[in-house]
Amino acid sequence: MLRWTGSGAVAMPKSLQVRLQRTYPGRVRAGAPLPTRAMSKEEVLENLNHFTTASTRGQVVEVVVFTGVGAACRPDLTMLAAHARARGIRRLILHAGVEDLENMPALLPVDRLVLPLQVGEAAATLSLADSALRRAREAGLEVGANTVLSPAALPLLPAVARVVRHTGCQSLTFTYPFPVDGSQSSDVVPPPAAVAALREVMPLLEGITVDIKGLPICYLGELGRYVRRTANRWYVDADHQRDRALLFFPDVVSFFKEEDCRFCSADGACDGFFATYLRRPGFAPLRPLDPS
Repeated sequence: MLRWTGSGAVAMPKSLQVRLQRTYPGRVRAGAPLPTRAMSKEEVLENLNHFTTASTRGQVVEVVVFTGVGAACRPDLTMLAAHARARGIRRLILHAGVEDLENMPALLPVDRLVLPLQVGEAAATLSLADSALRRAREAGLEVGANTVLSPAALPLLPAVARVVRHTGCQSLTFTYPFPVDGSQSSDVVPPPAAVAALREVMPLLEGITVDIKGLPICYLGELGRYVRRTANRWYVDADHQRDRALLFFPDVVSFFKEEDCRFCSADGACDGFFATYLRRPGFAPLRPLDPS
């Protein structure tokens, strides 16, 4: 189902992201504004009810993602999760912060736990995360991690891979930095360097589900098999609730494709790229791939 926006037609979401807490360092930075505060229990319940009620939106959500540092330790998390399931939510995902790990409950009322593994955190994360992530695995949770491909991170990707393997993570997502807050070319690594670093680390991740986000398939060569189209979702925080919620596409992130991209054999799997980067020197134009 499609919805028409100022940026064209976008897919209507079946997922809802709820930013429970104000801060979330280490997250993949996109275009969402920093909320002014954490959400209250009552606000979260109202939004869960809103997005699980059939309305002119066309469909109710089936997946809820809770995010924010401190979200894992909120005393109301179990109640919020139970309410979501009672409203028909079939899958609950928690994007927590490494800061949560020391005080994280032994049992979390979600199906999947995702943590950011960023440059400079590898050694500290390993000591903090090992027991918490193992407990999560033993409790039947899926465990995943994400790493932003910042310039400083590239030489440390093997260390991140070792942390992922040691803690039993089942998946790892590499994300090319999104162009936010007027970031300059020096803030992002040239795509060929990112691709080369990814190529080097992939043998260390055998048996782990890997996703690459933020880069078009035509930049990636044989690594294009790690790309999947990103599903749209509603985004809620303390300042954007219910009817004021944002659409991840195009309100938070806006990908770009050339006219020729519709003839690309990988069009259905590729998000595209960022027009901001394509206007800068050193970023190759998008090129459609021939059918294999």
